[in-house]
This record gives sequence, structure tokens and C-alpha cells, in this order.
Amino acid sequence: MTKINVTSNIDFISIGANCLGDCLVWGKNKLAAYGAQNFVAIVDPIKSKVLNTLPGHKDRVNHVIWLPNVLKEYENRYLSNEIELMSCSSDNTIISWIRDQERDTFKINQILTGHTDSVTNITTLDFKDGSMLLCSTSADNTVKIWKRSVPTQANIDSNQMPQWEMIQSIDFKPRCMECCSFSFIPDTEIPILALGGLEPKIHIYIQNTDDKEKIQFKKLMALQGHQDWIKCLSFCTTDEGDIVLASSSQDFKIRLWRLSKFTAQQQQQLNADPADKLLNSLSTQVGGVTSLSSKGYLFNCNNTKYIFMLESVLSGHEDWVYSIHWKPTTTNAEGKRHQEMLIISASMDKTAMIWKPDTNTGIWIDEYRVGDMGGNILGLYGALVSPCGEYIFAHGYNGAFHLWKFQDGMWLPQITISGHFGPVQDLSLSPDNSYFISCSTDRTLRLFSEWKKDGKQVESWNEIARPQIHGYDLECFTFVYKKTHVIVSGAEEKIMRVFVGSQNFVDTLCNISKVVPVNDGTQRPLAANQPSLGLSNKPYFSDQDGNLVVVDDGGDDNNALVQGGGGGGEEGGDGGYFDGDEVPFNPEVLGEPPVEEHLLQSSLWPEVQKLYGHGNEMVAVSCSYDGAYVASACRSSSADQATVRIWNTSNWKEVANLKGHTLTVVNITFSHNSQYLLGVSRDRMWTLWQRTENPAEPFVKVISAPKAHGRIIWSGSWSHDDKFFATGARDKVVKVWCLQNIREKSALASTLPTFGSGVTCVEFAPKSLNADEKTYLLAVGEEDGKITVWKGDLKDDLTIEWGCIHTVAPHISHTSDVRRIRWRSIDNNNTYQLVTCSTDNSVRLFNLNLNIE
Repeated sequence: MTKINVTSNIDFISIGANCLGDCLVWGKNKLAAYGAQNFVAIVDPIKSKVLNTLPGHKDRVNHVIWLPNVLKEYENRYLSNEIELMSCSSDNTIISWIRDQERDTFKINQILTGHTDSVTNITTLDFKDGSMLLCSTSADNTVKIWKRSVPTQANIDSNQMPQWEMIQSIDFKPRCMECCSFSFIPDTEIPILALGGLEPKIHIYIQNTDDKEKIQFKKLMALQGHQDWIKCLSFCTTDEGDIVLASSSQDFKIRLWRLSKFTAQQQQQLNADPADKLLNSLSTQVGGVTSLSSKGYLFNCNNTKYIFMLESVLSGHEDWVYSIHWKPTTTNAEGKRHQEMLIISASMDKTAMIWKPDTNTGIWIDEYRVGDMGGNILGLYGALVSPCGEYIFAHGYNGAFHLWKFQDGMWLPQITISGHFGPVQDLSLSPDNSYFISCSTDRTLRLFSEWKKDGKQVESWNEIARPQIHGYDLECFTFVYKKTHVIVSGAEEKIMRVFVGSQNFVDTLCNISKVVPVNDGTQRPLAANQPSLGLSNKPYFSDQDGNLVVVDDGGDDNNALVQGGGGGGEEGGDGGYFDGDEVPFNPEVLGEPPVEEHLLQSSLWPEVQKLYGHGNEMVAVSCSYDGAYVASACRSSSADQATVRIWNTSNWKEVANLKGHTLTVVNITFSHNSQYLLGVSRDRMWTLWQRTENPAEPFVKVISAPKAHGRIIWSGSWSHDDKFFATGARDKVVKVWCLQNIREKSALASTLPTFGSGVTCVEFAPKSLNADEKTYLLAVGEEDGKITVWKGDLKDDLTIEWGCIHTVAPHISHTSDVRRIRWRSIDNNNTYQLVTCSTDNSVRLFNLNLNIE
């Protein structure tokens, strides 16, 4: 028996941000963190790479923050890199993370429980001695205050911070607070807390200094002025010692409130105008600020008078302002901190704005505006300035990221990460293994490829095209073999669509990934564009004058686009070319990965055919390896609909409707020699069809295996030599079947040991480990996200003996259903890559190194 040692590491992760306001943060450690489904994702924005995804939460992550390194002295604390992270989630918990030096990632330090509903926002405040306060807001209509003691040497030695303890709960029923921010009253260590939520008021709380033994907060005042719900709050301390509170709202406005000591000059003004009296106590509120005026809020604290005044109203956004952040402070070598008066805001009007006070008048103005002024996105959820001040990092409605760098007096778009923001249902490698496409219920197909510089070195994996942006949840797709850059996709709309890669895409792929173009005779449109109210990607060609013109797809002649040769464009449909159609996109050949705006508007693949026939939503589609046939299946609850339809790729006509199942066929796959078709179903059985030479009946049923598994069979896969196929099911079992004995009771070649959870995906490696073709590799994915690799040794021609040789480490793996696993062979015979996708919204690429002894 061949002995083998296997190691794996994560090479690439793609996952979008949660569609929430302000769930992105950037630390001085040059790392950004954001909420990505149930994960906290750690990313290097400059290198455009997701480094880790931290599993721990059981539901959507709503907010993340970096904590200052309290192990350092206060003077050096803000010069040091952050080693702690906190996140809150819809699973009602808050998790404290600490740096794990051994694995170069973060591990759970503590899970804070106490809320009974989704935790929406958190903020912290650190004291000079290293102790900290934490405030959390929640949909359970409470705000909770937590305290952590000073770290000891034992904490430092064990790499474990002190535990948080809840010290106060403030009830806001029936209202809900959604954002919060901490600071200190000027020239004191007395905490002040701002809370905002589902009402126009900002609630200000302050520590009750009457009780010296414990920290408790009490209501100080309510700042009034906003006309709608409060979305974000952010305190900063100015160089003069005042604190400024920035608040953003659904009323499209940003308000700045300044808290400072009440000066003698202000007292004289108050005495001169008793009608404008401002006097306030800790428990009494006088009046409210509704406009820019000299009125404010006056209170006493430790025998010192302070005044809270509205300083400015910033108006410029045209929709809800979701987030607002101050530019991070800078600290010199002596520990002196400097806070530049600069704010960045993000809005649903698709823009982020940088605000600064005019040097002459002091009036706040919008100095820069970045973002997408058009397109089909709905807006930005969050934006922030990097600690170095050179970058703006933002995330938007469709889970997308945007990065701008300040150069030559302008903010210029930069390459950044991207990913799905919904469950990823399908994934497949291109026939030449040069790129892969993933398919998600976020209604997009995304194409990822290597970015190679100087023709050899792989800089990174990036999304370089978005072949389809749909109006329905996408469920499945397949490449059409023997044709280059042709795919068929299926969605929850009962039809399938055929797409061909545009010429712009082919040229861009060659530039970025150094893929050698193949001339297969296909007439490729130059580009594609989707009408604002349509679902079909219109193909555009270039006429003799170099202008873009579109082919009317009213007829079926677009088949010529994927058949190769022929007239293709000129005779397409009834009208052929027509001029005058406005082209709201910019098709161009790129030399580096595109930014989000290009992916949205200019990277679509032209649609060339629709396939009608199914009566329900599409579930599975597959293509034979000789490129002759495409098989498809839809959701069904009866035998009439639980059929597999066969399409001839030469004319895209339906040529067969294969029966054999009584419930939904969830997965179909062709053997590598294209002679067999395997279908697995919710009815707990698999069916095998064989190809014939009869064009009128291209496939005939060979056998069905009733009760092959005890639960729904999710996946099937053929071995590289087509002698065996494997099936995996919810009953936690993987079975391997021998094709030679398929009609006999001894067809079952082997059964793998029972898994810990339901099996959702099985996939054979594309080749044997040794020259005698007697060793097989099988990857198995489970419902809990676990991925294992198994080695099978052929005992005789009918049975295989299996053993698990590797389990992907949980901290780099998925956390829910693994929908697809694809093997990617590398030039080195003992090196593979596993490309996987999951309902946890992520696509991952693992390096798998096999050392054979």
C-alpha cells in the first residue's frame, strides 16, 4: 500500500461583505477586518488579499472593531499594532479575538453572552492603566456596558486577555439603539457615551461620579436636530482637548456636536443675555438644538461647567448616510497624538465624501467625492480612511469593495478584493484549467483567474469578469467542452441561458493570466451590455467604422456565434445590426484586474441562446466531455417533472427527456468518455443512462438503484478512468460503485466510514497517483464545512480499500455546506489545488502537497 503524507494551506479566499452599514475597519497593523456572513474576514487591502476568515459566530456578523494594544504604555499604545479584535453578530453574542502567533491568525479569547437578540454595534474605551469599557447595542432594546480589568503579566504570558464582565444594562423599550460611541469628557477620565437608533434623538450618558466604587452611567441629555433615525456616531478628541461628536442619519444630513469647557467669555455672554439662558444640571435638560445657533447644552461635572453645542450641519448627500468616520489619529515618537479635522461619510447615493473645514472660514466643505455616479448598484454602506491617510476603503450594497489611492491631487481607483454576498451554489474550472467561475444566489456568475506579472510570477487571484448579472437567483452552470469560453447557466426562472466569452474578455484574459488564445472559429462579439430593464446580455460588435452596434436577438441565428464560422452577426434576427442604441458602458481590454465599476458594467458575456422546456426552477446542468450534449434538471415533486433533459449543442435543440426518478434530480454528471450519465436525486437513488448511436434516442436507461442511500443523495462523481463512481448523501455515507458490475448485486465496490455530518459533495481527482492506475484520490465535503481527502487502493478490479489521508484545518475551511469541490492539477505531479465553494458565501482555493513514500 502506498504511504502518503499530505499538507495543505489556503492560497485564495473570496467572500463579499455583509450588506450592513459600517461593518468594515482598518487598523494600524495594516490589516482590515469586515463582516462576511458568519465570519470575520481579515484582509490586506493594499495587497488585495483575504488572509483569513475567523469562524466562531453562528449568524451574520454585524460590526467589527480593532482594540488598541493595552499591553503597551499609554504613550506608546497608539504607535503599536493592534493584537485584538471584537465582533458582534445576529447570534446575540460578542466575540473577543486575540492574535495567535503560531497560526498567524486570530483565536477566540472570550464569547460575551447577555443579549437576547441581534447585537448591532459595539464601541470600546481604554483607560491609561489598560482597563477597558465596552458598550453594545442590540435589537433586544437594551444597551449593555461591559468592563475588563487591567491585563496582568499572567495574561501576557498565556496570550489570554482578562475576561469581560457586564456591569450595567440600560433598557430602551420600545425603542432600539443601533449605534454607539465612547469618549472622555475633556481633561478627565470620566467616560461619556453617545447612543443613537430608531428615533431622531442622540442620547448622551455620562458616568455617575457620585458612586466611587463602581462605574455606572446615567442619562445626561438628548441631542435633538436630526429629522430621522440615527445611523452612525463617532467621537474624536481635537488637539485643543475638546471632543467632537459626528452623527449621520437617514435625513441625509451629518451633524457635528462639540463638547468643551464653558469659558468665562461664554459666561459673560450668558449673563448679558438672561433670556438665552443655557444653565443645565446633570439631571435636567433645557431646550434642544434644532438649527445652527448659539444655543447649547450646559452641565456641571466635577465642579467644572461644560457645554455641548451644535457646531455644523453637513449637507451634500442625496440619500441615507450610513457611516461616518474620522481620519485616524497620528502619534509622534513622544506619544503626542494629533487628530486632523477630516471626516469621511458613505451614503446610499453611491458616493463617499471627504469633509474638511475651510482654512480661512472654518466652514466644513465636501473637499472630495468618490464613488459610482451611475451603474446598477444601490449605494455604499461604509467607507473609511486608512491609518496612513493615503487610501479610502469602502464597501457597498452588493457586497463589493472599493479602494481609492490619493495620487497627484486625485483619488484614483485601485485593484481590490471581491466576492459573493450570497450562498455559492456551483463552481467549475474552465476546460483548460486557466480560470474558474462560481455561481451564487446573489444572482451573479463571477470569473476568477491568476494575475501573472512578467509572464510568470503569480501576483494574486482576482475576479476579472462577471459573465452574468441576473434578476433571479442563479443555481447552476456548466462549461461547454470543445468550445472555448462558452457556458450554460440555470436559475430560478425555468429557462437556461447560453453565454459566449466576448473578444474583450479573451484579450483581457490573455493580458492578465497570459493564457494563449485558441482560434476555434467562434465569431465572438466585442462586448455585451444588459439593458436596464432586461435580463439578457446584448452582444455588441464593431462595424467597419469601429463603432459599437448590437445584434437584435429576436431570432435563432445567434447560434452561429457559438457554432463557429457562419454569418453570425450580420444576419442575426430580423433586423440584423441597428445603429443609434446608446452604449452606457466602456468595453476595453485591460492589462490588470478590473475594479468593481468595470465588473458591473463592462465585463458581461454576450447571451446567445435561451433553452426552454423545464417547468420549474433549474437545479443542475452538466456537459459531456466531448461537447456534444448538455443535460439539465429542475425542481420537482413528481415523476413527470423529475426528468433529465438532453440538449444538442450543435443546434441547442432538446433531443431527449430521460425518466428514472420521482423527485428532484439534484446533481448530474457525465463520465469522462461521455458514454454514461449519472443522476442522483432526492428520492434517495441514483440512475445511470448510457449513450447510444441513435440520434433519435441518444441515451437509454441502464439501471436505477432504489434506496442506494438512506437520505437525499447530494453528489456524484466519476473516477478518472470511469471504472467507478462515488455518491455522497445526507445519511453521512459515501459509497463507491463499480461500473463493470453495475447490473449485479455486487456493484457496491466500497463504503467509506460514516462521516460526522451529511455529505454534500464528492469529487474524484483527475488522475491516479501512480503509473499502474491503481490508486485513487477522493475529496469529500460535508454539511458542517469539513473537507477531507481519501486515498483508495484497488484491491482487485471490483473493490477499493479507502483511508483518510488529510483533513483541511477547520480554521481555514468552510463552516456550512460545501457545494462543490474541483481538483486543479499543477505541473508538479504531486501538487494539486482544491477549489471549493459553500453556502457560507465563500470561494476558497487550497494548495494540496502530496509526499509519496
